[in-house]
Amino acid sequence: MADTSGTVVVGFDLGHGESALAKAHTSTTLAPEIVDIGSTGGGRQHVTVVAEHPTRGVLVGREAAEAKGVTSLYLAFKSPEFGREEVRHPVLLFVAKVKADAVARDGELGDKRRVRWVFGAPSGWSGDLRRAYADLLRSAGLQQVDVVPESRAAMLYARESMDITIGQDQLSGSIVVTDVGSSTTDFTRVLGYHTGPPIDTGVQLGAGLIDRTILERQLERHSERKALEELLHNNRLLRLRLELLCREVKEMYFRTDPSRFADDPDATVGGVHRVQIDKKSFYFDIELTAADMEAVLDAPQPSLEGRSWRQAFRDALDEVAQEVGGQPDAVLLTGGASRMHFVQEQTREVFGADRVLLGLEPEVAIARGLALAGRMSLRAAGFRADIRKLLEGDRIGSLVQDRLPSLGAKLGEAVADGMTERHVIPAFRRWQAGQIATLNDMAAGITSALHAELTDPDNPRLKQVITDWQNELRPDLEELTRPICRRWHIPPSAMALPAVEVSGGQLEVPFDSAAATQVLDNIAKVMNVVVAGVVATTLFGAGTAIIAATGPFAVIIAFVVVLVGLSEGKEAAMRKAQEANIPMWMRKVGGENRLVNKLRQGAGPQEAQLAAAFSAQFLDDGGQKLMSEIAKGIADDLDALAEAAELLVS
Repeated sequence: MADTSGTVVVGFDLGHGESALAKAHTSTTLAPEIVDIGSTGGGRQHVTVVAEHPTRGVLVGREAAEAKGVTSLYLAFKSPEFGREEVRHPVLLFVAKVKADAVARDGELGDKRRVRWVFGAPSGWSGDLRRAYADLLRSAGLQQVDVVPESRAAMLYARESMDITIGQDQLSGSIVVTDVGSSTTDFTRVLGYHTGPPIDTGVQLGAGLIDRTILERQLERHSERKALEELLHNNRLLRLRLELLCREVKEMYFRTDPSRFADDPDATVGGVHRVQIDKKSFYFDIELTAADMEAVLDAPQPSLEGRSWRQAFRDALDEVAQEVGGQPDAVLLTGGASRMHFVQEQTREVFGADRVLLGLEPEVAIARGLALAGRMSLRAAGFRADIRKLLEGDRIGSLVQDRLPSLGAKLGEAVADGMTERHVIPAFRRWQAGQIATLNDMAAGITSALHAELTDPDNPRLKQVITDWQNELRPDLEELTRPICRRWHIPPSAMALPAVEVSGGQLEVPFDSAAATQVLDNIAKVMNVVVAGVVATTLFGAGTAIIAATGPFAVIIAFVVVLVGLSEGKEAAMRKAQEANIPMWMRKVGGENRLVNKLRQGAGPQEAQLAAAFSAQFLDDGGQKLMSEIAKGIADDLDALAEAAELLVS
């Protein structure tokens, strides 16, 4: 893949009401920074408004809302219905203009090859819908575009933000992400880093409804109410501007310390907009006291089945609590509207004050989280590519191949050591007792017992050999991955693989169970999971077939024939004896103990000879295949685990 170490990732939170940008560099681990946007004056956020002017071109944000003589004005246009021109056109205009303004203010965003734009989408959008959204955004002049769920961005922001305290147990547990926006309030459950479908509360609970309620109540008070209502009915641009003014006053109210209104019930926040009707000018002004805002929040809303916005939000919280089936580990509030005091209070009442999390700047939380998501995605892809390149080369294979002789020798010892006592002598005694007809039958029985022993996945002798060999392999693997860790800003110590142990006949690996779900900054820990079982799995899978069906097993058969023959000479006579049903009296000539002792006297050197022959044949017949299987298993498992680590809350 292309080198992405110098890439700038821009998180573009295109919201229904407000939009924000944040950037992060793949070459550092610094927190994302907010990008000032706007053609004049800058600013941490844009109101999501775009207009077309006959001489000034495309205008966005406040400039679009306040400009005179515009030919079109679009507000609240974010929608999954990309095929509609009233959605597609303003999205393209807004994104292209914001991008151009950001590039003009920040020169490093102008290199298309080195900038990746990451947009958010509601959790309910399918993968196909996100891909269609990305295609639309590329049409706005963005070369590299990703679209990720906003709930994932919120989780990454919570994890990285210094102004939110969230524990690892909470991150890996059950979290409800509550994004309070202008058009909707989205509730998404995230369980163990995996995002579930959004929780449907049955209502479109957007904070924009509060803005429209403020507008209607202010119209009722205005001295020019009738003329204004008639004008707004025919002038959509003016209505959009006045709704925007109401939104700004609402935000001003909830940014004000509540103690100000408690100390002075007549204290107000407000704004004003100049309106002209038939060459007559007057001002549409807004003044809100605490009592006014309380009345707005408690006003019955036809679209909410007659409930007030505040009551509908509380009902939605109760429904979510019932849906998740108990108290989640945390509830994360995002979106500018989450600053509304009652939103925080009601959420704490339903889920518990100690579980509700809110950052200092919830309005830019998603933008920062999107930048993090993009950076982590690039690092994960780069990390996986480097690991894949390493494993597709010959270094891992050579490392495994260099250590295969040691494995073969230890396996030979495990197979041969004590085989006389475990299998040969018991079979010989059954032959003497007439339970086995011929020496060949005895050899076949011993061979069958050895086959069962070798292919038993719970064989503690083989497990111990494999465990010891694997633990010897770990330090060399870590040395190969250490440079990759350094390149992708991963602590090399994170590649310290756990020792494998045999306990109660079972392979055990004392690794951190959360290793496979850590974010990319700790992704090296996934190696704990990878190498912990792949070698053992391979040896008891493909390796078993190699041992049991090819040369090494043939060596065992030959060895058994020699043992049961009690002599290495007189080949022709022995062949006949092995096939004959020797009379019982002849089987006992010399006494059982004398013959058993003779077996034992020759067991040591013969078992050593078998171990050496087994090891040599193991390497000749199965070494190359086993090396390939182990390398392939490590590559496949590491790639899958790296991908899982990248998609933490998708």
